[in-house]
Order: sequence, then structure tokens, then C-alpha cells
Amino acid sequence: MVAISLVRQSNETLRNLPPHLSSPTAVFTGATQGIGLATLRQLAIHTVNPTCYIVGRNEARLQEIVDELKELNAKGTYVSVKGEVSLLESVDECCGMIKQMIGEGRGVDLLCMSQGYLTFGGRDGKLRFTAVAETVGSISGRSRLTVPECVETKEGLDRLLSLRYYSRLRTVYNLLPLLSLTPNPHIVSVLAADNEGKIYEDDLELKHNYGFISCMYHGNTMTSLAFEHLAKENPKVAFVHVYPGYVRTNIMQSGFSWPLISFLEIPVHDVGDRQVFHATSSRYPSLSASKTTASPDSTSLGAPLPEGVDIADGSDGKRGSGAYLTMADSEAAPSGTGKLMTGYRERGLPEKVWKHTLETFSTVSGTLR
Repeated sequence: MVAISLVRQSNETLRNLPPHLSSPTAVFTGATQGIGLATLRQLAIHTVNPTCYIVGRNEARLQEIVDELKELNAKGTYVSVKGEVSLLESVDECCGMIKQMIGEGRGVDLLCMSQGYLTFGGRDGKLRFTAVAETVGSISGRSRLTVPECVETKEGLDRLLSLRYYSRLRTVYNLLPLLSLTPNPHIVSVLAADNEGKIYEDDLELKHNYGFISCMYHGNTMTSLAFEHLAKENPKVAFVHVYPGYVRTNIMQSGFSWPLISFLEIPVHDVGDRQVFHATSSRYPSLSASKTTASPDSTSLGAPLPEGVDIADGSDGKRGSGAYLTMADSEAAPSGTGKLMTGYRERGLPEKVWKHTLETFSTVSGTLR
């Protein structure tokens, strides 16, 4: 376990480090509430002059966040980008606007994605089973059971799977050229590392095998596999898939509250601190940085490691391999070297998943840029 005190110790060094760490350019999706917002706040607090592009669909809420961040760090630049991240078309538009605002020759240091919700509905919006439910994310604790009004998007993708996987990877696809321009680029997807499971290899889009559990497993597992492939194809970029732990946010549309494990609940600001750590620490270097840098204290890797903290093992079990499955305590998830993921690697699933992803992009958008 990496103690939260060590995480904060690392984050507190950022102001005194080179510009890519002290004044990073960052893109956030899913940051209008919960873990994404907590991460955005901590980045503003711990850096000198950050530039943050915040993607969301509610203009009023985006303005509230911009105003709050200016109070936390008046030197920072905070830009709201209105868009619906469940739609790949909208993701493309948002990324296009961000590229234009950043300008030619300038890059992105950090991409943090945490959008999503939970539902017990199917692709057609029908509830697959019933239960007395309480929203885990509700601050007030009021009970409600919600059948989603619409599950499949106009692009023909399941909305939940799009939010958990396709829209995130489309954002990655669009911004990789900008991420590759910076010294220490990191992509952080806050989802469910170590919760990989069975996937339907001949139905990755879940057109014929849709269900709540299969959708969860597909989003989690395809993220882990795609990140492994992308880390090899883009060795200058670090890819971090995170399980944040049990955090009370507004993520659930309908679901269960687990009172028996409520004592395990992690404060959301702690989780925000950890995502900044995952995105800036030398513990999670890109593949090329870990191979070419002799010292783990080099700022080309990231913020210097606190005493007792070492470079993490990648999802394949190799130290500093560029793709990471990270637990709530910032340790490597054991699932990466387990029988399931090892078998997927042996059968070429990282490459197959990414090929499927590109084909899905092509089907939806009509062209691959």
C-alpha cells in the first residue's frame, strides 16, 4: 500500500518541478462531479499554473466548476468544453475544439477520464431484474429505483459501454498525437482495474450477449487489454487503469447500497489526490521513460518517488512496462498476471480488442482520421 500521506507528499512537490509537472495542460472528461472533480480540484491546488479543459454537457455546471477552480488557484486557466461524451461524434467535436485552443505544436500532459453511470437495464432500457435499490452516489441517501430512459445511443452503441469504453478510447485516439508531444504524458482511466472478467470474443460490442455483468466485464477488460496494446504502440505515453475503491459519488442511476462495507468507504478527496499521483508520479513511467532513464528520481519520469515507494509493475507483471492496473491503494492489481489476462494475451486479445475498437470507430464515424 502507498500511504495517502506519501501520495500527498509527492503531490506537494509538483509546484517545484519542471513546467510539464508544475503547470501541466490537462483534459478531463467526467469531471463535473465525483472522482473526476476531486482530481481536478487537487491538480489545481498542487500546481502553479495549470491549464485544464473540462468536458461536460451542462454549461451552468461547467461554469460553477470554473469559478470554483479560480478560487482554488487564480493563476490557472480553466476552459469549459460543452459536449455529450457518450457520443463519439461529440467526442470528436470536443477534441477538435481542444486541439484548436491548445494550438499548433503544443501538447497535453494529462488525460483523466471518469465518466459513467451504473444501470441494471438492457440495451433497450428494460429492467432485467428488480430490487429495492438506493443510489450509492446520493449525498442525501434517498432511495430510488430508476429504469433508464434510453440505453442505446443514436450511434448504435450501448450508452453504458460507450461511456465506460468506446468514448474513452475515442478520446485517447484523438488526443494521442498531442500527448506524444510532452515529456511525461499520462492517461488515467478511473474505472475498475482488477475487475476483469469473461468477455465474448466474437461479440465484443455485446449486440447479442448484453447484460449488466457482461457490460461491466467488457468495459473493464477491454480497457486493460487496449491499454497494453497502446502502451507498446505509443511507448512515450503511460496508460493507467484505476480501480478507485468504494467511493460515495453520484455514479449510480440505480443500484445497491452496501451498508455492511460502508466502513471501507474512501473519502473522495483522497481518491482525487491519488489520481493526481497516478498521473504525475515516477511510480508509473511510460515504457520508453523506464527504459532510457537510469534514476527513478528523474523528473523525465515524473515527480520523485517518496522514500519506500518504487516504480510499479505493469499490467503484464514487468516493472515500468507503461500500462498499469492500479488498485485503490495505488498498488499493482494482481489480475494482470492472473490466468484470465495471461490467457487473453496468449490469444492476442490486446491486438484483437484494439482492431475491433478501430472498426467500431470506422462504422460509427464513417472514416478513421
